[in-house]
Amino acid sequence: MKKVGFVSIIGRPNVGKSTLLNHILREKIAITSNKPQTTRKNLRGIFTDNRGQIIFVDTPGLHKPHHLLGEELIKFAKNSLEDTDVILFVADASEDIGKGDLYILENILLNINKPVILLLNKIDKIPKKERNKYLENYLKSYNFKSYYLISAKHGDNLELLINEVFSLLPEGELLYNEDELTDTTIRDIVGELIREEIFRQLGDELPHCSAVYIESFKEKEEKKLTVIEAKIFVERESQKRIIIGKEGKKIKEIGENSRKKIEELLNNKVYLDLRVKVLKNWRNNKKELKKLGYIVE
Repeated sequence: MKKVGFVSIIGRPNVGKSTLLNHILREKIAITSNKPQTTRKNLRGIFTDNRGQIIFVDTPGLHKPHHLLGEELIKFAKNSLEDTDVILFVADASEDIGKGDLYILENILLNINKPVILLLNKIDKIPKKERNKYLENYLKSYNFKSYYLISAKHGDNLELLINEVFSLLPEGELLYNEDELTDTTIRDIVGELIREEIFRQLGDELPHCSAVYIESFKEKEEKKLTVIEAKIFVERESQKRIIIGKEGKKIKEIGENSRKKIEELLNNKVYLDLRVKVLKNWRNNKKELKKLGYIVE
């Protein structure tokens, strides 16, 4: 009988959760950047081999919420813990345990009766003699099942981690076909690829205030063309001007780079129509958050 189960990946923003998932799957399904709040929705990644199947759930970076969107992101993460079998708590090995880490351990993981594995990430950036510098402080803070010093970027110790995860999972039938990597819709992935490009180019100027909504996604088989219409929402006119750029150069660059990524994903030619719209205070607007898929029912 195969081992099959759900594994939630949690941690504060920018500790490498999405990079970890992408490396394990050997395929990019989660967007990454060096900016907080890159991941905004739970994303499932499916790892299958002869031992069984692990359904990883990549959750938004957790911290004290400052608006309705932040509250909903925490709900996304908490919901993933209800039906999970194992929890991976990811932290930055180059930093001492901080308020953000303690907030998760003392609030989100409080009274969680599931095995929690500590992953101290980014050891590739640290001299070997300093890699466990802060380990003891983490181990004092929570009763972890085990721990690993890892590099999500290069794969250090990830096979050992996968071995232990399989050992903790229940026996069962595969839940997905062996060749499936995610159950996230193509529309959602396309929207995330566009948002990733905005992060890459304008993360310092527009750290959290943009969102992408796919209005139309049509296949024109006779032309072997996918036509996508998408809106980029921002909160102020000044932010709209930043995304459009002088003489429309920035929005054109965002569109061209996004289109190339989407064509690679779809293996098809793509026509991408990007529009920018001001939606004041959308992060505190329940109706708009629901439309954008950020409200947990």
